[in-house]
Amino acid sequence: MRAFAKELSRRNVFRVGIAYVVVSWLIAQVAELALDSFAAPDWVIKTILLVLALGFPLALFFAWAYEITPEGLKKEKEVDRSQSITGKTGRKLDFVIIGFLSVGLLYVVVDNYFVDVFEPEQEESVTELRSIAVLPFVNMSNDPDQDYFSDGISEELLNLLAKIPAFRVAGRTSSFAFKGRSEDLRLIGDSLGVETVLEGSVRKSGDRVRITAQLVKTGDGFHLWSETYDRTLDDIFAVQDDIASSVVRELKVTLLGESPQVVGHERGINKADAYNAYLRGLFFLNQSGPDNLAKAVTYMEQAVELAPGSALAWAGLSSAKADYAGQTPDDPTEPLSIAREAAERALELDDALPEVYLAIANIEQSYDWNWDSAEKNLARALELRPGDVRAQAEQSNLLTIRGRFDEARQTLRQVIIEDPLNFRVQRSLMRVLYFMNEHEEAAQLGERLLEQNSAMPFAHGWLSLFYMGQGDLEKAMEHALAEPVRFSHLTHAAIVHEAVGDHAKAVAAQQALLVEYGDLAAFQQAVIFANWGDYDKSVEYLERGYAIRDPGMGFVKTPLFDVLRDHPGYHAVLRKMNLADTR
Repeated sequence: MRAFAKELSRRNVFRVGIAYVVVSWLIAQVAELALDSFAAPDWVIKTILLVLALGFPLALFFAWAYEITPEGLKKEKEVDRSQSITGKTGRKLDFVIIGFLSVGLLYVVVDNYFVDVFEPEQEESVTELRSIAVLPFVNMSNDPDQDYFSDGISEELLNLLAKIPAFRVAGRTSSFAFKGRSEDLRLIGDSLGVETVLEGSVRKSGDRVRITAQLVKTGDGFHLWSETYDRTLDDIFAVQDDIASSVVRELKVTLLGESPQVVGHERGINKADAYNAYLRGLFFLNQSGPDNLAKAVTYMEQAVELAPGSALAWAGLSSAKADYAGQTPDDPTEPLSIAREAAERALELDDALPEVYLAIANIEQSYDWNWDSAEKNLARALELRPGDVRAQAEQSNLLTIRGRFDEARQTLRQVIIEDPLNFRVQRSLMRVLYFMNEHEEAAQLGERLLEQNSAMPFAHGWLSLFYMGQGDLEKAMEHALAEPVRFSHLTHAAIVHEAVGDHAKAVAAQQALLVEYGDLAAFQQAVIFANWGDYDKSVEYLERGYAIRDPGMGFVKTPLFDVLRDHPGYHAVLRKMNLADTR
């Protein structure tokens, strides 16, 4: 046995084995770093490791069976022992081993003691672990109407956590897309881009409520924390504070270091029935479209009636009335007036509530065209609730109005990262892409959006314009006729019928729009005549839209009217709207 070991040593088999292991280890480390940089799949590094492992016995075999000579590589049995240079080769291998071991030692030292300096990616990976989604709490009560109450618990928790700078919180719309769905947590984590989820249930009986909450890692389903709360409805906001505080305490142990200050709950609606009405109204407000907005108004009016001292309820009523005023075929004067009064009342009641400033900015953007004031109010909303998805989306809308499409696109892409399943934000992005003449990408996004919600208001109408831009009139017609919102349907039908040469049907759609909506659809009439090539008529309708404060006029400085860029009347409208010098 000793003779065999001595022969192994003479043939440098031990040295080759050691050198192979050291070099393979360094190769694996370099490969792992490089592949991580290129986001390569796991199987690539596994394949490399497998190849290196399989090569080890081959290296030992070649060290035993072959020898390096001055004449090159020869079989060991063919080499005269008196002429063998295995001793010199062994010394060279010693230097190789020492060299690579030195490199390996240096790598270990840097990796363990200087990683914060040389690998900032580590901080980013920790930051990713601070990401959280608040899933809709499950209604365990016998009354299905209490779904809105359960949703409200989730929404208030989401708002509380979003105010803590150390956390990245997934947007409401995306989190609520998983309501009623038993999805794998890993799928939820991948879809929302979060490492943890807060989920739970609400069981309500009379004036008592039991809330169970748990914090779970999406990667492995490991429960980080759980708690059950039994409370009366009078102190429901105290329960929300308890849950948010517990979540922060659990996460800060391993992720946040020093304990951050937990921001208390925002003053909301302290009457359960009023809060329930508010949540119902918020649901329909987020759907958009005149029918949904009418329902939103009804529920917000109930919330205000039941809780007249709530700024949140008044702000909700203002937003619902303002949006409804812009889409109703009826006279918008009264709902717009109520929207203004409701916003003023909300501000009087609570000047530290983000929804108040969002309601004010909504009116300033859509009807007053006071762009600078709207920008300040949106900034104030974000100051009060950093990262608020709705405020960022409204900022992108303001950028679009001012013709700053690239900035609007960047803002919307960031919002989608935070709220990836927010279809309204995706619709806004596809509109901006169209304005940037990126018709193909806009169409692809629109089609994906309709796969999720085939009846989404205004999506089909915009897609009809995208396909017209690509020259696909068949698809343009298909989407124009599929648009569910009446005035949008008639507008795009008039445009596409004219494009395919059916002037009679185009005029019929335009006249139907005129009969049903009158000057309330002045902006849509201006779009139709601009596409028909009747520029004077288009400008005439823009003047009418300006006179009646048509909210669609916010898009007057977009490529929808590029054909009017040489028309003096068009530039006169831009000047009156304070948009002439903002592009």
